[in-house]
Amino acid sequence: MKNRLILILMALSFVLIIMKAFQVQILEHEKHKKYIDLLQTRLVKIPAPRGRIISSDGKVLAKDEVVYVLDPWLNSIDELKKTELFTSEEILSLVKGESIVIDKARADVLSKAGVRVVMDYRRKYEPLAPHVVGYVNADRTGVYGVESVYDELLTGTDGMKMVFVEPSGAISSEVLRSPPKPGEDVTLTIDSRIQKVAEESLEKTGNPGSVILSDVRTGEILVLASFPGYNPQDFYEGFTKREWERLARNSPSPLVNRAISSAYSPGSSIKVLWAIAALLNGVDPEEKINCRGVFDYRNSKGEVVARYKDWKEEGHGLTDLRKAIRVSCNVYFYQLGLKIGVDKMAEVARKLGIFEKTGIDLPGEKSGTFPTPEWKMSKIGEPWYPGDTILMSIGQGYLTVTPLELLKLVSLVANEGIFYRPHVVKKIGSKVMKPEIETQVQIDEKIWTFLRNAMVDVTSFKGNEEEDPGTAYHVFGDFPYRVAGKTGTAETGSGAPHSWFIGFAPAENPEVAIVVMVEHGGYGSGVASQIAREVLEEYFKLKESAQETPASSRSQD
Repeated sequence: MKNRLILILMALSFVLIIMKAFQVQILEHEKHKKYIDLLQTRLVKIPAPRGRIISSDGKVLAKDEVVYVLDPWLNSIDELKKTELFTSEEILSLVKGESIVIDKARADVLSKAGVRVVMDYRRKYEPLAPHVVGYVNADRTGVYGVESVYDELLTGTDGMKMVFVEPSGAISSEVLRSPPKPGEDVTLTIDSRIQKVAEESLEKTGNPGSVILSDVRTGEILVLASFPGYNPQDFYEGFTKREWERLARNSPSPLVNRAISSAYSPGSSIKVLWAIAALLNGVDPEEKINCRGVFDYRNSKGEVVARYKDWKEEGHGLTDLRKAIRVSCNVYFYQLGLKIGVDKMAEVARKLGIFEKTGIDLPGEKSGTFPTPEWKMSKIGEPWYPGDTILMSIGQGYLTVTPLELLKLVSLVANEGIFYRPHVVKKIGSKVMKPEIETQVQIDEKIWTFLRNAMVDVTSFKGNEEEDPGTAYHVFGDFPYRVAGKTGTAETGSGAPHSWFIGFAPAENPEVAIVVMVEHGGYGSGVASQIAREVLEEYFKLKESAQETPASSRSQD
């Protein structure tokens, strides 16, 4: 009896299904066909988050933040008006077919009311290392800096979903979905803590300039600061025409990366290169000249045709190569340049690859100018004169270098002939970037040892009644680590000279190389040396702190 009842119920259910199917497919066919025909399929993009840009110490310098967007194509305008949650300007934008961004609170209210709100992303920047990080445009496409160079890796793959849209504009149902793939995170070699010190030190001068600090053992750039800077957020958010014109006309331009894109007269900092050229060409480093504060250049008849002064009016007295580096004796290097000659100087510069691009992973790198007789004739239409060699021997005249090129020079000395290609990206996702040797030269170890000792004198030689101190001793004399350095003061023809400092530390076992350049900053023994000390102090402070902190107690990202 029980089984029969079950069979009867099943039969009745089947009959009801047949009857409903007949009603829908036969009797009401036209009614449902019209509704189905009115339904439209639409592909809706599911945006993928762009990868983050993170400093080596874990500070997020660029990231995507979630925003909520109201797309008029996914909703009925009439229904949106009824909510009374929009301003007249917003309604006008929606009528025009433009999406509007709303805050999360309003997004939640609208979602509960049945309004379709989609999630999107906007780029958010920390105001640090802008010339390294770069920026994206309104479409979140990289335009400058790491954002541009590594754009393909930072950019994720958008997802997609297919939906049915009712005649009212509301989504009826979702048919298919392909999830988005986030972009890769990029970890920089830049240490945000040291970078901050460098940027603040430059800003305090009020003068344009740059600082580069690198790990000579890997080529990793720990600091790359250029002042004045800019706010990457402004480029993403957009400028008014007036704002852009004001920025473009601003002088000095904050958009120029002065560390890699500007070339200057190097002043006495280039004397390190000429010391290498002298030692490679058999000059006796112990041979002395008597510096009386002026050098008279005589022609073949013995007549004085030009007079070149030293920075120290009374002169430096008896001076050999080591002392000439320590006190930056111009008279010594005037004569040294004439002794070596422009052709030998050019040969050594080419051997070390100083006036060439390094291939750093940032856009806009430029190379300096090494003038030769051929260059001068082609560019200026004049022959090369001995005075050109004399001026070049102290980093003046037509000679120009970028701060990055001087970083290469001082790194070669620190690493005894090896220079790793500079790079600002440490990791892409989990893939670690491997060091790459950019230049390697075989030079007698004695030459490197001589240069190191002479450059240590610049910062460590106290001086006495008979001998002048090193030009940066007053800045580094009490520094807890031995620094090998060279100051530079480059005359500009107008205003104060450019201030340079190049060096590496610790001198006995080099870890980092540094270059500081301040436009119209005065003597290299002043502002540039002081900034170098501040940056190196932060580097060693962080190193000591890391050594004192047990690995197990260090925070993890």
